[in-house]
Amino acid sequence: MSNHEIIFVNDSFTGGHYALKNKKAKNAFKNPMQSCKSIKLFPSDIVVDIGAYVGEYALYASRFAKQVIAYEASPYIFEVLKMNSRDNIRLHNKAVVGDDRKETQLYLSKGMGATNSIVKKIRKKNSICVECANYTEIVKPATVVKIDVEGAEYGYDIVQPHLRAIILEFHPISGIPLGGWRGKAVQIMEEIQLKGFTPTMVPSFKNGWDTNSAWARPA
Repeated sequence: MSNHEIIFVNDSFTGGHYALKNKKAKNAFKNPMQSCKSIKLFPSDIVVDIGAYVGEYALYASRFAKQVIAYEASPYIFEVLKMNSRDNIRLHNKAVVGDDRKETQLYLSKGMGATNSIVKKIRKKNSICVECANYTEIVKPATVVKIDVEGAEYGYDIVQPHLRAIILEFHPISGIPLGGWRGKAVQIMEEIQLKGFTPTMVPSFKNGWDTNSAWARPA
């Protein structure tokens, strides 16, 4: 991360937060948050943020929800996430997996770390070993879950009994049979709808950025 620096940015969505900035860039890196904004939060909500990065959604959710539980696998980024912590945010430096593994490899990107992933991709050569948490277990207390895990989402049993809202980003990855990652994404969305959720945002998959979705059960 020698080509990057940590700066504080004023941001109406988060209330202001520490972020990573490429030293050659004019502004700090920010994740798109349209799908997150489409889900209204309530004072009784417990939000689990999986793939929290520096905590943009965790900070937003902490302003409205009872509690936020945030998971970020990358050790360096986790240090920035800790700088953004609030009293009602609990932090875990773990990757989230769909099975009972205790450790896994985290493959590292050359950029800002936002695309670090436990799913190996061709351009990611370096990796580190990180601790794991099981998806089904960690969302048991949640009413809302946000999932941005660079391809690991295809291994989760996403809809769990207490969830009333799901914010989910799909990612292009190889190695998925029978329709590839888009086919799997469509299958997941169909399953979410069959279990009583209504979309507040759906992707068209027209480009690599249009992959965000959000879902809510009717009140």
